[in-house]
Amino acid sequence: MRMAALACAVLCVGLAGAQPVYTNSDVSSMKARYVPRVAPKLPARYPSEFDSRPREKPKYVPWMLPYQEWTEEYRAYFQRHAHDPKVELQPTLICMHYTVTDDAQAVWNGFHRGCYMSNGNKGSIFGHVSTHLIIDKDGTVYQLLPFNRRCTGAYGVNHKAISIEMIATTEPDLLSRAQQVWSSFCVVRDLMKRYNIGPQSVIAHYEVSQGVSVVPDYLDYNDPDCPDRYPAKYFRSDPGPTYMSWLRSYLQKFPPQ
Repeated sequence: MRMAALACAVLCVGLAGAQPVYTNSDVSSMKARYVPRVAPKLPARYPSEFDSRPREKPKYVPWMLPYQEWTEEYRAYFQRHAHDPKVELQPTLICMHYTVTDDAQAVWNGFHRGCYMSNGNKGSIFGHVSTHLIIDKDGTVYQLLPFNRRCTGAYGVNHKAISIEMIATTEPDLLSRAQQVWSSFCVVRDLMKRYNIGPQSVIAHYEVSQGVSVVPDYLDYNDPDCPDRYPAKYFRSDPGPTYMSWLRSYLQKFPPQ
């Protein structure tokens, strides 16, 4: 389950019980193995077939995490990070991710089990990572949390964002599956329309990691050493600039109506 933790915004540094304990350096080292030394050449445009596909309303298949059991844990989390303990969400951002592991069940299991997560400059704390959706390799969209419930998928924007995980190990892996990419486009268009979210508020996890200079809504009161961005060693690469270029160019051509 080490790989599933890497896609999470909060930084998992070990599991309780009999599981081995990992340090932040271990996590960064594992993640770095999936970041190419030289960026591969990727298609510059989303598949042309998308232009003629009918814009579909996605089907959200329930696969709920036991989020109600985590209410007090999440209240404490949002009090630490946002000075706002409520768990209710009024989404104004959509944050895209990929998982760095290729198995949806493994990701769900890791979320359910929980792990020790970085707690800024205060050590670590046990908790449960979550996102609202997982889009599987065949395009199936699983819903893990209600959209009106805050998740912990991308620290810095969890107080405002719906987080969407896509099952993929790398950006080229993700872009190799047209149906999965198409499904993600349909989901984003649906959520933008549903919550009146503009295209400038559809963001990537790697952009969140760059902090307020890229995502003005970034907020983290919990780490006074690095309050306005992720520490450099915790960089994020998901879901990649080519995917985001595809998504944004598609949304520009076919905005939600």
